Amino acid sequence: MGEVVLPGTAIGLKTSEGVVLASEKRLTYDGFVLSRNARKIHMITNHIGVGFAGLMGDVNFLVKVLRLEAKNYELQHGREIKTRNLAKLLSVILYSYKLAPMLTEVVVGGYDEEGPSLYILDPVGSVIEEKYVAVGSGAQLALGYIEPRYNPGLGLKEAEELAVNAVKTVIERDVLSGDGIDLVVIDENGYHSKEIIFKMTG
Repeated sequence: MGEVVLPGTAIGLKTSEGVVLASEKRLTYDGFVLSRNARKIHMITNHIGVGFAGLMGDVNFLVKVLRLEAKNYELQHGREIKTRNLAKLLSVILYSYKLAPMLTEVVVGGYDEEGPSLYILDPVGSVIEEKYVAVGSGAQLALGYIEPRYNPGLGLKEAEELAVNAVKTVIERDVLSGDGIDLVVIDENGYHSKEIIFKMTG
């Protein structure tokens, strides 16, 4: 089976203060642009977000399931699920579809009593903890930009800037990515999000 390139790009960066998730906003299918305002980063709890590349039907299904499971956990245990536990739960869900895998790669980032953490998952549920990650058609471009500039001592503001510039670099070179940036910053107090719209010149 040949490697499937999942359209779109999402990235995550971990710092000592929290986690930054970023994605571009273009939705494509079979070479056509279907939307210029697709949401690829979703908050599951107030302290855990997920970023996706891939097919939006699969993404929306997974978001619904994760929110339901996270709410269930909170009702049963009286506290929010930990980032690591949510990543493991998502791994089990993805693996259960291994015979007909979901066409999506996922970044999971969050902050809990153990501090910030960041995970990457492939379509069949392999889960790896990382300091910085990128998924989708622009992943190599994003990692090429982030790798020489990242260090674990970055502040959240610097990580935010690095994430935005990495996604901009991808948008300039990857036709499956484009049309602005969604950004989510998660720390011990919760999360805040922003949207950055810019037009390519030339």
